[in-house]
Amino acid sequence: MSQKTSKSRTISRRGVFQAGTFVAAASFMSSTAAAAARLPTRGRGPNVYERIGVTPFINLTSTRTMNGGSAALPGVAEAVYEASFYHVNMQELLEKAGPYIADLLEVPAAMVSTGAAGALTCATLACMAGGDIETLQQLPDTEGIKDEVVAVGWSRSIYDHAIRMTGAKMVDVFKPEDLERAFGPQTFMAFAGQRIQDPDSRIPLETFVKAAHDHGVPVLVDAAAELPLIPDPFLSRGVDLVVYSGGKSVKGPQSSGLLLSNRKDLARAAYVGSAPHHTYARPLKVSKEEVIGLIAAVEALVTTRNIADEHGKYKRWFRHIIDRITQVPGVEAHIIESPRPGYYPTMHVEWDTKRIGLVAREVGEQMLHGEPRIMTHAFPKELDPTSAETNHFIIRPMAMYQDDYKVVAERLHEVFRDAPAPKPKRMPAAPSGNLDGHWEVDIDYVANKARHTMYLQNKGNEILGLHRGRIAQGKVKGEIDGDQVYFESRGKYEAARMRYFFKGTLRGDEMGGELGLGEYGKGRWKARRVG
Repeated sequence: MSQKTSKSRTISRRGVFQAGTFVAAASFMSSTAAAAARLPTRGRGPNVYERIGVTPFINLTSTRTMNGGSAALPGVAEAVYEASFYHVNMQELLEKAGPYIADLLEVPAAMVSTGAAGALTCATLACMAGGDIETLQQLPDTEGIKDEVVAVGWSRSIYDHAIRMTGAKMVDVFKPEDLERAFGPQTFMAFAGQRIQDPDSRIPLETFVKAAHDHGVPVLVDAAAELPLIPDPFLSRGVDLVVYSGGKSVKGPQSSGLLLSNRKDLARAAYVGSAPHHTYARPLKVSKEEVIGLIAAVEALVTTRNIADEHGKYKRWFRHIIDRITQVPGVEAHIIESPRPGYYPTMHVEWDTKRIGLVAREVGEQMLHGEPRIMTHAFPKELDPTSAETNHFIIRPMAMYQDDYKVVAERLHEVFRDAPAPKPKRMPAAPSGNLDGHWEVDIDYVANKARHTMYLQNKGNEILGLHRGRIAQGKVKGEIDGDQVYFESRGKYEAARMRYFFKGTLRGDEMGGELGLGEYGKGRWKARRVG
């Protein structure tokens, strides 16, 4: 056992057979063979996805929610299957599930939620309302309610929208000197992403926790992709609340999550503010099947999973892939060791573009459009413009099944082996016109319209400028090729980064065409030069 103790194993078995409401758990654990017999073997029988036109893929992007999360443990699928045949009172189930999981993970308190994002919202409600039912009904209207969160700015991500949706406002700090002025009479919580635990963190975790506690404020950490260890790396250092995804490193149901806490009162308040109770967080509903599936995943984590062995298996898979793909001249690859105990090793693939005429986007497209489909981090430009035209990407292993690595090795080998020679650099045609000036841009979204503003100029074929939306702005960069324009911009609001990909035709003082919105689909745009 890499990080579990014999005590943990004893606690787990005792808990399964002694926890009052979980007598049923003993039943489904003792009938594993029968349940397994009823479950279809992966890859056999009618495909539940293909019958509606969706083709599954081998997933090299690991725990990414967009691609289905990690590979759930077999025991989790069995537990979900068994749980679906019975009805229970959800209040009773959730009230028992929290202490049971807390006992397994040796923490004071726990709560089951809808993913790590749901746990962030429920934790925020706990700190904001503390179980006050009037406050829970009033939110997200924060009049008369403390509504400020001191947040470590550089550790924030788009996921902290789960905190802001309550009506909370973020007050960013970037260095220790910022802390004293950040806390005020409206502060009710302090927040950081998991990177605050890193040794090179610009604000040490202990410093952040002390500042918050000196002002009587609890600390919440988002550790969604991490593995809850014993002892917990955040709670053991003074953090009050930490969230983990149940569908990532824990390998439970994809839409489940865990909130762990050093304070039983806050864990209880998070439960009161969440579904099935009729509060602001009522939409964040977790099913009985997900609760039992997550319990099965945590039980496996503390009794049967050996994290060191798992990481060793991933490295063996990587070495097989590396041995195969580096047979192609110009291809290099290496293993990146796990940066911390709660994470896992990854693999870096890189190639010489003087020998292999492909960019990452093209490698990814060939892998995804082949048979079987393989999803990689070599994303199309619309999803990741920063890496699409590069010559490298990473492979993450948590969603791979036992023999997937062999298929991946052969397919990557084929793509690199059969790659075209490097293409000569394309020379764009002379611009058909000048873009200099102020442009009003009308954008057609799926069911709405908006007017944005751009200030553009082109230096030869290069397009530069500024794009202003309703609430965000960003720099413009792109190219004009004859009368064809291609440019992109990035807007930022809070921790969210919005990307726009403009493609169209220039006609004098007007231009327009298709607008790429990344994960949000496509739209149309028209622009008119003014002034």
